[in-house]
Amino acid sequence: MPAITPIPVRKVIEPPLGKDGLFIQPSKFGPERELVEAHNRTRFANKFNLADPWTGNTRTYDPLGRYNCGRCNEADDNVCVEVSESEDSDQAISIDREAGSCKDWEDLCAGDPEVRLTRSRCTNKTLVGYAVSAVTNPNGKGFGCWICPFASEAYEADSKGRDLYCGKGDFRTMGTVCCQLNGAPVVSEKKRRAHGVNLLSKTAEKEK
Repeated sequence: MPAITPIPVRKVIEPPLGKDGLFIQPSKFGPERELVEAHNRTRFANKFNLADPWTGNTRTYDPLGRYNCGRCNEADDNVCVEVSESEDSDQAISIDREAGSCKDWEDLCAGDPEVRLTRSRCTNKTLVGYAVSAVTNPNGKGFGCWICPFASEAYEADSKGRDLYCGKGDFRTMGTVCCQLNGAPVVSEKKRRAHGVNLLSKTAEKEK
């Protein structure tokens, strides 16, 4: 009877961490390293909605790096056709077209009709992490790796020109890329309520 070949088991990789709790950027680069980073970006695209021009769903990438509601396919005037106020509500959230965003942002496309999912209460502002940016990037109010505290200058750009390093995901990126873990400062819910906008900010709220 032939010997049974053991089933391969995946590895668990633990890149070194710095005192800030972020991965330490490696100093050696090349084709082998780019292969590792490509896998890491795919992981982030699948788990944390990484918006990159060559990875995952490229419709989620904003070449301006703003990811603002006014340029999202889910926006319908000043409300969102996807996101409800709460899990028990079919009321669409009001959006900040200039500075609001969430993890489900996608580019405008006339050939991509949207369903008003708020009617069936598919998701809500808490689940999508709706937030309003408190800062401005090079192209206007919004988000993107270039204003994220988890990104730092790469020691060397990769073959696609990615010149930043993501300390959360251990891969090179660029300013116009973004993901749902973006740590840019956001306007607090309290401040938005004071201005007549009732929306939830991302996880850890930071005042400008």
